[in-house]
Amino acid sequence: MNITQGSGTEKKDYRTDIILIGILFAWTFFVNRKIRMSGYYMDDLYMWSCWGEQSFLEYVFPLGSTRCRFVYWLAAWAELLLIRNHIEWVVPLNLMLNGALAAFLYGFAAKLSRSRIVGFAAGILFVVSRFAYYQTGQLLGLMETMGTAFALAMAYCLYQYMHEEKRQNLFFGLALLFYFLNCFTHERYMVLLPMFYYVLLIRKDRKWYRWVSPAVLFGLVLLIRRLMIGTLSPAGTGGTNVAETLTKSGVVKNLLAEIAYLVGINAGPEHLNGLPWAASPFGVKLVILFTNLLLFLLSCMVVLDLIQRRRYGLPMASVFADAVFFLGFLTGCMVSSAVTIRVEMRWIYVVYAFKLLLVSSLFGARREVRLMRDADPEAEDRFRISDHFPVAVIILIVILTVPVQLYYRNAWPKIYLFPNQARYNSLADVTYGKYGKDVLGKEIVIIGNSYEMSDFTAETFFKTFDPERTGQGTTVRHVESILDFGQVTPNMLILKEDPAHDCFTDATDLVRSLKLGVDYGYYRDGWMDERAKIRILTGPSGVISFETMYPGNLTGKEQIKVKTGKEILVFPVLNNVDHFKVEAEPRQIVELEFETNFHVEPAAEQRGTDRLAIIANFTTE
Repeated sequence: MNITQGSGTEKKDYRTDIILIGILFAWTFFVNRKIRMSGYYMDDLYMWSCWGEQSFLEYVFPLGSTRCRFVYWLAAWAELLLIRNHIEWVVPLNLMLNGALAAFLYGFAAKLSRSRIVGFAAGILFVVSRFAYYQTGQLLGLMETMGTAFALAMAYCLYQYMHEEKRQNLFFGLALLFYFLNCFTHERYMVLLPMFYYVLLIRKDRKWYRWVSPAVLFGLVLLIRRLMIGTLSPAGTGGTNVAETLTKSGVVKNLLAEIAYLVGINAGPEHLNGLPWAASPFGVKLVILFTNLLLFLLSCMVVLDLIQRRRYGLPMASVFADAVFFLGFLTGCMVSSAVTIRVEMRWIYVVYAFKLLLVSSLFGARREVRLMRDADPEAEDRFRISDHFPVAVIILIVILTVPVQLYYRNAWPKIYLFPNQARYNSLADVTYGKYGKDVLGKEIVIIGNSYEMSDFTAETFFKTFDPERTGQGTTVRHVESILDFGQVTPNMLILKEDPAHDCFTDATDLVRSLKLGVDYGYYRDGWMDERAKIRILTGPSGVISFETMYPGNLTGKEQIKVKTGKEILVFPVLNNVDHFKVEAEPRQIVELEFETNFHVEPAAEQRGTDRLAIIANFTTE
C-alpha cells in the first residue's frame, strides 16, 4: 500500500512500515499478556473432541450439522493438527493472527487517511479494544478473526475496484472469493452481498458478468448450505434459530446496543461485557464522553475542509461514496449480529474495525483538500485549520481511549465464559501442568461439584493432553468429602474445588496425610520398619485392610503384632504376599502400632533406627 506523506508525495518507506507493524505486534502481546489457556472447555473442548474422534471429511464437511462453516473447520483442523496437545500455544497463535489483522488495518487506514499516524492510531485502537476477548482467549476465536479478516479483505478489494482504473477484474474477483470464504466461515457475513451492487452502481459498470456473478455466487452459497445442512435459515446463538426468534423490536434493541458499544457505552448485562455502563466509575464515563466530544470536533473540522473541495475541483460525490461504502460494511455487520437473541461484544470487533476505516477515509478526504490548498497562493489569507490540529486531536483520542479500554479489559473475568475457563485452566495446571504425562491413566478424585462438571467434560478433558488422544484410562470422580473414599493410592490425585477463586487445588498430599498419618517407621513408598506407628481414617465400615509383601524366605515363625488402643492382635505371616484386616470404629482416626519379629536380611537400605521389615499397603472400606 502506498502511503501519502505530509509533503504530498507518495513514498514507499517500508522501513517505517516495518517498525510500526513491529510495534503493533509487540502491543498486541503486551495488552493481552494476562490471557492464557492451558485447558479446553465448553465449545473449545467440543471442537477438539470432534477433531480427535472424526475423520478429516467428517470434521470439515459434517453433513446434517446446524451450521455450514467448512472454511473455518478446515482452518481449525489445521490449527489443531499444529497444536496437538500443546494447548498453551492457542493464545500466542491467536495473538499472532490478531497482530497480522491489526497490521493490515494499519496499512488500509494509512492508505485511506494518507497518514501513517492515523493508520497507526487505528491499529493501536483495534488491538486494545475490549471487543477482542474472544479472538484472543478462545480456540474458536480463530473463527471470529477469520471472519473479520475476510470482511476487511473484501472491503479492500472492492475499494480498489472503485478507485483503480486497472485490474478491476482482479479486485472484483478477489472480493467475490473473500465473500465466498466468509460465508462458510460464519454465515452472518452473507449479509454483505449488497456491497457488490453498491460499488457497481458507483462505478456505473456496464460489464454484465460483474452484475451477474454476485447473484450466481450467492445462489451457490445457498445451494451448498441446502445440501449440507438441509436449510437456508442461519442458526442463532445459544442453540436458537434466527427464523424462530427474529422480531423487529429485538433487532432495533440490539442495533441500539451495538451503536452504544461503538461509542464506548457497555449497553448489555455484566455477563456479556464484564462491566455495564451503569456500574462504570464516573471518571471513566467522563473520559468516554469527552472522547466522543473530540470525535465530534474532528468531524466538524473534516466538514469545514470538505466544504472547500469544489474550489479545488475535487468532487464531493467521491467522499460521500466512500463514506457510504464503509457505512455499508459497518451497518451490514451490525444487522447480521442484531438478528439473534442478544449482542455479544465479540461481534462488535469487525464493526469497530469499519468504524476506524470510516474515520480514516474522512480524514483522508479532508487532507486531500489541505494538500491542494497548500499549493494555492491565494489561500494564505483565508481561514484554515492547521493540519497538525486534527492529527493532535486523533492522538489525544488514542491517549484517552487506551486506558479506558484497558480498564474494561480488567472486567473480562466476569464475562460468562471466563470463570469456567479460569477453572479449567486451573484443572489443567494442577494436573497435567504439575505432573506432566504422569497424570494420564490416574483416577482424579474431586471434592465437591459446585462447578457442575458435565460427563462429557469429565470424559474428554484429559484426552486433550494425550498425544494418542485416548486419555489412557484417566477417570474423574466427584465426592462430597474425604470420607467418601478410601486410602489415597499412588494412582490417585485428590483435587478440591475453590469456588471463591474459580480454581482447583491439589489436595493429594494433605488428604493422604489425613487418611494415613505417620508417627514413625512407615514410608510413602510402602516400606515399614520393625516398629512403626500410623494413624488411619477409617471408612463407613470401619474395616482396615492391609496387604504385606516380604521379599525373602519365610521360616513360618514370622508374625506381626498390631496394637489398636488396648487391644493387641497377632497375625502370622505365612506367605510372601499376605492380607490382613483390623476391625475399628467407622469414620474415626485410629492409631495402629506395628511390631514384627523379623526384618529383611540383608537390608539394602535402613532409613531409621530400626531395620526395614515389610512392604505394607493399606485400604479402608
